[in-house]
Amino acid sequence: MTEIPPTSRTPQAPEQPRSPEPPQALEPPRVPVVLAALDKDDSSSSVLGTGVKFAEIIGAGVEALHAGTSLPATLCMLARRAGVALRRIDGPANRALVAEIVRPEVRAIVVGAGLERSGRHPVGPTTRYVAERSSKFVVIVPVAPKGSEGPLSHLLVPLEGTASSSRPILEALFPLLVTGAEVEVLHVFTQETLPRMLDDPVRDFELIGRELLAKHCPGASRILLRAGPIADRVREACDKGPCGMIVLSWSQVSSGGRARVVRDVLSTSAIPVLLLPVAGDAGRTALPDAASHGAP
Repeated sequence: MTEIPPTSRTPQAPEQPRSPEPPQALEPPRVPVVLAALDKDDSSSSVLGTGVKFAEIIGAGVEALHAGTSLPATLCMLARRAGVALRRIDGPANRALVAEIVRPEVRAIVVGAGLERSGRHPVGPTTRYVAERSSKFVVIVPVAPKGSEGPLSHLLVPLEGTASSSRPILEALFPLLVTGAEVEVLHVFTQETLPRMLDDPVRDFELIGRELLAKHCPGASRILLRAGPIADRVREACDKGPCGMIVLSWSQVSSGGRARVVRDVLSTSAIPVLLLPVAGDAGRTALPDAASHGAP
């Protein structure tokens, strides 16, 4: 009987403990940024100044941009005095600015409106192009006479229509503000929304104002109730109070006759206008075309 020799087994080396995988580097949080689009006209100083003040309100930094083949010395000096970094971007200004806006850290862009010889403030083609395509907030700055600027932290928010249609505007605005902003709501009743039955107009409007302020505008400091054309009431409120910026919503649609409110406000305002892109009926206004005012 043949004996089977025992099978020899090669000793196994003890399993070495696996070294822990190196931790993945976490991307540092992006600092919110407000872009200031500087041109070679007289609006650059107002645009940059507004950008710095607006950035303080929303807790962001400021970055100045200029579209062109070189950086003009005047803009470099302006940015240096404000302590803001200035960067040149290539390509046509309208498309180049829209490309910058999509950066995730960008919260808003500040652009100049342009100035007519008559003193009105239409929106130029670059500003219109940017505002119609921006998913971020757009601040449009007129070339205001020296000394006409008010405290930017005092915001006037004109509303029309029902409280439900006005709510998206406030819901978009209040999370944006982080420090030192005072919000004053101007609720303008139209023929469709004006209460039909008022026993005592003064008393009843005061009660309506308190209810609107408590239920739909809890972050506002006060509310003004007016009736009539909204653009006229906005001008009156700015003339009587320390308004530093007007906040308007719009649907980013420039077709038909839906541009009346924004056109009227932008054409006469001597203070910056903040446009909130709001979809649906809450943003029922659109931007004017500079050509309609005879601007270049």
